[in-house]
Amino acid sequence: MINENIQYFMPVNIQFGTNKIEEAGALVARLGKKVLLVTGKSAMKKSGFTDRLISSLQDSSVKVTVFDEIFPNPTDDLADKGAGLARKNECDVIVGFGGGSAMDTAKGIAVVAALGGSLWDYIGENKVTGDTIPIVAIPTTAGTGSEATPYAVFTNPEIHRKDAVVSQYVFPRMSIIDPAVMKTMPPSVTADTGFDALGHAIEAYMSILANPFADACSYESVRLIGEALVKAVRDGNNIEARGKMAIASSLAGMAIAQVGVVAGHGFAMAIGGLMNTSHGRTVGILLPHVMTYNLNTIPDKIARLAPAFDLTEVGDSQKDAENVISHIKEMMQDIDYPTNLGALGIRREDLQKILDDSMNQEDIDFNPRKIDRNSAEKFIDSIL
Repeated sequence: MINENIQYFMPVNIQFGTNKIEEAGALVARLGKKVLLVTGKSAMKKSGFTDRLISSLQDSSVKVTVFDEIFPNPTDDLADKGAGLARKNECDVIVGFGGGSAMDTAKGIAVVAALGGSLWDYIGENKVTGDTIPIVAIPTTAGTGSEATPYAVFTNPEIHRKDAVVSQYVFPRMSIIDPAVMKTMPPSVTADTGFDALGHAIEAYMSILANPFADACSYESVRLIGEALVKAVRDGNNIEARGKMAIASSLAGMAIAQVGVVAGHGFAMAIGGLMNTSHGRTVGILLPHVMTYNLNTIPDKIARLAPAFDLTEVGDSQKDAENVISHIKEMMQDIDYPTNLGALGIRREDLQKILDDSMNQEDIDFNPRKIDRNSAEKFIDSIL
């Protein structure tokens, strides 16, 4: 039965196209004339894309201040520091250029610069209660979907906690998606971010909050990832595969923006906060195991993903669902992707700390098969 209480809100102006970055200046100039460019120190600079972006902005009479201190799993104090720079330079647009870390930090900066306080003041749902400085997201990876979500994830190193700002006000005003930029991603990053996107799509599909609007985004995301992920990992210059993965990432972001994620992300957030692991890789490793955990609860739902992977349906929902999970494992095998948490350096002595944190993660509550501490312990232990 379809839940009759459905809401769908997606206010992001998405601009997609190969070499779309060349138009960034004209697009951003619609929103303001003083940009804080939030990015990393190396990858995009080495490829020349940072300079191309800055040139495009300057050609449209946009003044650019660069904040290039972004690192994986960004911390709350990083956003606070960037907000101070944005205020000092009277920036009226914040541009996040990079992977999820850069885009999420840009969101956090936009919040703190506009509303004051410190980033951690806004952790949780609906703590941001007013307009931020306009945010523009320009993803350089195909995975986090931050270009289409109301989430910004940060780590607080003092309490070893990873959590999110959740508010309609942190949706980007505009997202500029250029698959040509993503050709710079090495195979390992392509794989990690790709499985992050697949995790978003399938976890949203399994969520107890799932609805037809989100399901449509999830299904198409899964279909595109099934077609393109392995190809993109094997040949980073395959622009068609890059384009499909870029769209799949945004579609998965649209899905989780509406219905959230489930246990895979609940555990991954806990593990990332405690162990500083790659978010995408952690989600990817957990994905087939979470699907197997939920298999007997929602076999029909998982089975409906079989055509998305171009799998022949046998008409038995249990068997079709099992084939979907097996296919995802085969994709991992095809690109030598890790399949257990030990590959992340996690050991049995870390288990209780992981459980302490994960059982306080809201994503766990959206899982279709209920998880208590005892079942969570068995689940994590089986993947170590």
